[in-house]
Parts: sequence; C-alpha cells; structure tokens
Amino acid sequence: MFLILSTGLVATPSVSRGNPGVLAPANPSTNAPLNDPKNGTLTAFNYTYSQANLYTNSSSPAPIVTPSTSATGTSFVWKNTVTETSTNTTIPGSGFLFNVTGAAAAGKKTVEWNITIPKPDCPGCTNVSVNFDFNGTLIKGSNASYTLSLFAPNSTTPFPSPRSSTFTTPGSFPSAGTNGCPEIFCIDVTPYMGYHLNLTFAFAWNTTTGAGMAAFVGEIAVASIGSFYPSVSNYMQQDSNPNIIDHTTKLFPLNYNNSLSVRLRPSNQNVTATWWKNVVISIYYPSGYKNIRIFQNNTEIFPAFTPNPKEIPFETQNCVPATNCDRALISLNMTDFAPTQPVNVHNSTITILSTTLNTISPPISTLSGGVATQFFTSGDTIGIKVANRPSIVNASTTLQTGSLTITFPASLSIQSSTVPTATGGIYNFTLPSSCGFNNQLCDTPWTVTAVFSSRFDLGNSSATFRINLLQVSLTGTGGSNSLRVQGTLQYGNGTGAANVNATLFAVDHGTPINTPYTYNGLSHPSDRLYISNVTLVNGVFTQGQSLIMLFTIVNPNVTQAYNATVTIEHDWPGPQRHNMTVPVFLGLGDILGDFAFTNATARTYMVQITFTGTGVQAVVTSVFTNNHTKALVMTQGTSPVVPNRAHAGLFNITITSMINNKTQASPNSILSPTYAYVTSSLAPSKYLYGSSVFQTKSDGSFAATISSDSLLGAKTLTVFVLARDAFGIVVVNNLPSTTFTDSTTLLSNADPVGPVAKGQLATATLHLKSNATQPNGVIEVITVNLIIQGNGMSAQTVAMLTGVTIAPGASQTVTLSFTAPSNTGSYTLTFSSPEYEGPLASQTLQVTILQSNLQILIPAATGVVAAIIVLGFYLVRRQPDEEKVEEKTRTKPASEKTRPGGVRTSPAKSLTRTQDPRRL
Repeated sequence: MFLILSTGLVATPSVSRGNPGVLAPANPSTNAPLNDPKNGTLTAFNYTYSQANLYTNSSSPAPIVTPSTSATGTSFVWKNTVTETSTNTTIPGSGFLFNVTGAAAAGKKTVEWNITIPKPDCPGCTNVSVNFDFNGTLIKGSNASYTLSLFAPNSTTPFPSPRSSTFTTPGSFPSAGTNGCPEIFCIDVTPYMGYHLNLTFAFAWNTTTGAGMAAFVGEIAVASIGSFYPSVSNYMQQDSNPNIIDHTTKLFPLNYNNSLSVRLRPSNQNVTATWWKNVVISIYYPSGYKNIRIFQNNTEIFPAFTPNPKEIPFETQNCVPATNCDRALISLNMTDFAPTQPVNVHNSTITILSTTLNTISPPISTLSGGVATQFFTSGDTIGIKVANRPSIVNASTTLQTGSLTITFPASLSIQSSTVPTATGGIYNFTLPSSCGFNNQLCDTPWTVTAVFSSRFDLGNSSATFRINLLQVSLTGTGGSNSLRVQGTLQYGNGTGAANVNATLFAVDHGTPINTPYTYNGLSHPSDRLYISNVTLVNGVFTQGQSLIMLFTIVNPNVTQAYNATVTIEHDWPGPQRHNMTVPVFLGLGDILGDFAFTNATARTYMVQITFTGTGVQAVVTSVFTNNHTKALVMTQGTSPVVPNRAHAGLFNITITSMINNKTQASPNSILSPTYAYVTSSLAPSKYLYGSSVFQTKSDGSFAATISSDSLLGAKTLTVFVLARDAFGIVVVNNLPSTTFTDSTTLLSNADPVGPVAKGQLATATLHLKSNATQPNGVIEVITVNLIIQGNGMSAQTVAMLTGVTIAPGASQTVTLSFTAPSNTGSYTLTFSSPEYEGPLASQTLQVTILQSNLQILIPAATGVVAAIIVLGFYLVRRQPDEEKVEEKTRTKPASEKTRPGGVRTSPAKSLTRTQDPRRL
C-alpha cells in the first residue's frame, strides 16, 4: 500500500515483440473503419504481477540502531521516502540519513533489520529479492557497508556472495548498483524463502575524519516480480472525433492472493498468514498512447477510484528505462481495491481504455502533377498524398510499419492498393479516360479513402474530388492569310462551358525549331529603369521542358545609376492575376556578377521557367555575365499551375528602380507574349501565333479569327484551343479530332531564263502550287519580289507583283518583267515573298554583250566567210567538183553557245521572323 518514488518494483518487458506483420486489407466496398474495429497486437499492453513488503522504523520487529543515541559530531535522522498509495501521504521512517559533521573520537554506527523472506504467490513470480537504496559520500578515514546474513540460530550457515559490500574510497558511492534493479541494490534471496535474514548497515570513522561523511538508506523491501503476460484482446476503432483512435484492451484472468502458507526455517513449521502486504499490477504500454483509463470488473480504478478519491498509482513512468522511451508504465497497488483483507482475487478482468491520434495527419490530399487540387480531367493521374505519423514515435521502423490501403469508389473501376509503409507517401492512380456511360462519372463528387493499420496504430482519412473535362469541337474557314475558327466547349456531361476564357494558337506541328517571339514596350520613362522588350524563345513547350524568356532592362538616365527589383508574375490569359509572383534583385551585388545600371545601359536577362509539382521554378541568368544563376520559386498563388495540364499563360514583368536600397516611385511593367503549354502529342511544335483571349458564350460556343502572315509556310499548320475554367479544368486536345490541321507550304519552280544582253528587257516566270489538302484552308495572298544580286551587285528588287492569291490546293503562275544588269557576268535571280518569309525559287542569270539571237547569227556568218575563202583557195590550186564544194558549204553547221546553269527552286521558309511589336 505504498508508492516507491524512484523506479518502483518494475522491470523491462522481456516479451519478444517480433515483426508487426500486415493486417488484411480493408474491404474495398467500405470507405472508413468508423464501425469496424481492428485487431491490434496483444503485446501492445503487457502486464506483470509483483508482491512486496516495505520495511520501516515501525516494522515488527523494529530495527536496532546502535548506539541508540548519536555520538558527538554525528547526526542520524529518519526520513519519509515512500508515499502511501491509499492516502497519498508519505510513510514515516521509510529511510534514514546519517552524517558525520566533525567527530572528536573514532566511532561506529549500525542499523539492523530482521526481515522475513516469504514464498511468492503471484502468477509468474518465482524469485524473491531484497531491494534497497544505499548511497552517499565518504571522506578519508571513513567507510560504509551493508551485510545480509542469516538470523540466529542460523547465523553460521554460509550465505553466498554478494552478502555484503564495504565502501572505503573517498567520494561518492557506490560507483554502480545492481544491473536491472529498480532500486540501487537487489540481492537474490530465492534460496532462503522461509528464513529470517539480518540486513545491517554500518558506518565507521576515526579521529581524523572530520566533517563531510554522509549516507542515505531507504526503500527497503522484500519483493517478487513476475514474468510478463500479454493482453487477451486489443481493438482499435475510430472515435466520433475523426482525429482520435480509441483502443480497448482486456487483461484476463487476474488471480492474486496475499494470504498463503509459508514453511518457516529452521523450524519447518507451516504458517498461514498475510505474508505479502502489497500486490501490484504493472501495466506496460506504448508511450504514444494517451488518456489511459483502467477498470477492474467495470469499476474504474485509474485515474479515478470513486470509493477512495485519494488513491494514487503505485508507479507511473512515461519512459521506461532500457526501452528507448517507446514504453510507458502504470503500476497499481491492487490491495487498495479489495473490499476486505486478506486479498483473494480470482478471474478478475482489467479493461484498459486509451487513445492515440489518427496517424494519417494532416488529412490526405489529392494531387495533380504534385500540386494539390480537387478538380481533375478525365484520364488524369491522381496522386494521393498520405502523411502517416505512428503514435509509437520512439519505436523501430519495423514496429511502426503497417499496411496502407487506398480505396476508390467501385464506379471508377480503380483497383484498391495496399502497400507497407510507416510514414506514407504519394501514390498515383489513373482516372477513367472518359465520363463513362451517360456521363455519370463527370461532375460528381467522389471520395477516396486511405486506411493505415499496424499492430499498434490506426489511421483513417478521406478526400473528395471531382472529374470533368472540357471537350472542344471546331471548324476552320480560310480567308486571306487568316482562318476563321468556330467551335464549342462542352463539359464531359454535355453541358456547354459558359464564360470560359480561351486562347487560339497556331503552330507548325512537328517542327522542333522555334522562332523567338518578341513584344516591345509601348511607353518608356526618361528618368528611370524600364523594360524595353520581352521575348519568348520557345513559345510552345510541354511537361519536362522549360520556357525560355528574355527581357532587356534599359537605363535612359544619363546622370543616375540604379539597381533594380524585378517582379516576375504569372498570369492567366486576360491577363488574370492570381498572386503567383517572385521578386529578384538585379544590379550591384545580385550574385549574378552584375554592376549597377548606368546610363546607356541595355542589359538582357534570361529566365528559365519550369512547372513542377513543388512550384513554378524560375532560374535567372544575366546574359551580360553568363557566369551565375539565381534559382527562385514562385509563390503558389490562388490557383496554382498544374504541371501536367495543358494551358495558356503569360508573364507580367515589373521593374522598380532603386537608389541606395530605396525604392523609387512609378515602376514600369511589360506583358510577355502568351505561351502555349501543351500535351506531349503537340510537341515539338514551332510557335506561329497566339490570339488574344476570348470568352465562350452561354452555350459554350465561340468564334475567333486568327490573321497573320506567320500562318504561311507551315508544313503542318495546327490550330487548337487552350482553355481553363474557374476550377482548373482544361481542354483535352486529342489530335487530330480537336484541331484544325493543314499545310500552308507552297511548291514552286521557275522557268529557265536564257542569256540576256546587258540592259535588255527580259521576263521570268514562277509557278506556285498550294500544298494544302483542306478545301477550306488558308488562302495565301502574297507579294512576289524578283531580286537580282551577284557579280559585285548587292541585292536589288527588280520586279514586284502584289496580291498573288493561291487558293488551297490551287496553282498560280507569276510572270515578272525586268531589265538585265548593265554589266556582263553571272547573277543570281531569286523569287521571294515577304509574307512567306523566304525565297521561293532561284536560278543563275547569264548577262552577255549582245542579245541572245545575235549571238547565234554571228558565228553562222563567220562560217560563210570562211567557206568563201576556202573556195577561192581551191579554185586557184585546183578545180574541184563545184557540187561537192557547194554541198559542203550548205551542210556546215552553225556553232551555238551553251546555255548557262539550270534553275534552282526553294519552297522552304526562312527560320527567322520579323516580329510584329503590337500586342495581339
């Protein structure tokens, strides 16, 4: 009926914990285990029996103190070191303190108890020990000792070591106690059950000792501690508070009796008596379990015992030694709960109620591309983020590990997944690729559930999400270098997507080389920094790629140097701001190797933008120094960018001038061109055009026109819509059904132009054929220029024809007249179109002295003259047959000069584009 304040009559559990194993997965048809208790391990709660007798100065027989009075210069005081469990008051004389304060003569002090060793009678109790605390401080010439011996008439019987120990070394003693002992010393006396033993404490000093010797003795007990027993049942169940898990554990049967027959020695007489004054149940449990309540046969005995409100536990420990603090302890003096003495309890039941936190905390979340969202597009990969926190925080990973089961509604046809884990993670699943029969899968709230179950813990959490998609149907009608696009946006359930912002894009699908697209600022301050232009190097890109953006900072102030704070803000088309920004300091000390922006400074910076599950990454580099980078992460914003969803967006770049770290007024900003972040099926593509944002009508319909010369010359012109509703649902573009696709290249060849005389008027003919296959495709209207260069002559346009129109799939012939250069030689003659941005065909032009027909006649006349001379020669020398001479003269062929080289054609476009500075 007492409480030992140090470590009590407890020991470390020796039961093997083994591997936790994996429980059977939850039934896929259930979402939560609220009404389905789980079996926990029976060794989560272990218990032992203990029996103990405490010896004090009131024990019978009483201890003998010799001498009974303290010598001069010494002090002997009884102490109250143990608390009575039934009254919560200290027990008098449960220890003593002896001091030598400055003795005048040598002396000795002894304290001797006569103790009885009963036979244990609790389950698993086989050994008996004498336990006590004994410690203090010695000085030179002093000693302290304890001795355990058989009481007369058996005092001559040998008593095995360690029957005594004497401490003589000055300083604190002992250096170590008994290993595994709840007190400082534990001496096994199991062979002496039924015997009376003497426990003697002795202290000695001499005349030179002086002050400083001190010794403490306390908590003397005869005790028997039993082996460990597991519980017979242990259930875990979610509380009505979803953050709490309830545990219900039963210990059965409890049997203990403190009245028994002991054979006394050496008389061998059996004596029945209440030999054990205290019967203790010690309950060990995981240290993470809280709110412990203990009932004996439906009567609460901890933390409150109604019949005796003063009752306190025999022992409590939040961290049991040698368990890495993964075990806690509650010990109860069961004799206090017995209505009568002696105590005889048979088949009693102990019920323990406890709680732990729901291990899945915070609740699970649904992710798309690593970004938290509740809205998903059909066919998306949905990630389930589970953060699991086992309550047994100090236990090994093996003990913490359990099974995590993630379950979706059966209608989604997603198979449940069970994995072993201790801490959770992100688990990916693929959503249905369509809205299902009668569109029942779309725009319906769905619940996914995660259940963690180990031998010690239970966790449960669920999250709600929706599936939908934006479907697009469109048609295109060609105009002059333009395309009128009409279509409809519908949700997966067939309803029109009203008031949704959308953007039309035109790309050359399959072309990996992009043309930089630049916007120039419309107004510039004259006295502070401004951004003159912003360029998208690759305006169309996909997941896993980075958008390359350039911007140029100019300082027009001839007298003031500035530093700058540039804020890069991501906007949805409109532009619509959503608080996704990142600031970057530029100038002297910006770690990029820059210096301040002085007058006439124009400095370009490159930003690599990457969309990831951990945020929008922005890596800034100074093109001027190109030796350092700044890696930044944008704020998440009110509507995060999901890296696995196609969308359109742009950036608002704002610059603020700074002098001596002080911000100057009136910042300057510029909007970037709109980029197209596309699915992998549309990559690679060359960026051609991005329209202004437009909004669908109430029925989801839309109409927009894209008009630009950049549409020409595309091998695979692909026009598509990117749209995003207020919930983040985006258009799913499935090639080719949701896009307009055609070719706008021109097949060209030119008729050969023969040699021409310098300054002569000549003609050149170009044949053009549209490679388009769509009859309603883009009607190409171009200007054809004829350009001559070479032989020291710079490129000059010598002829032009505007308004050349080539319908889809049609042919057109263009004939241009020009005047040949005034110098003879070889030249390059090229047909080119500014709208087509490149040469159409080219060939070599040979310019001679005379006209080409005269060049043919002159050699013929020369032949006639030569024939006459030959004829005269023969008439003088001989008289040949005139007919033969005449025949030979008629058949003499005229020589003809070979024509210059052949014709070259070139239907390919140039890879550079003159940018339209206007905001489209």
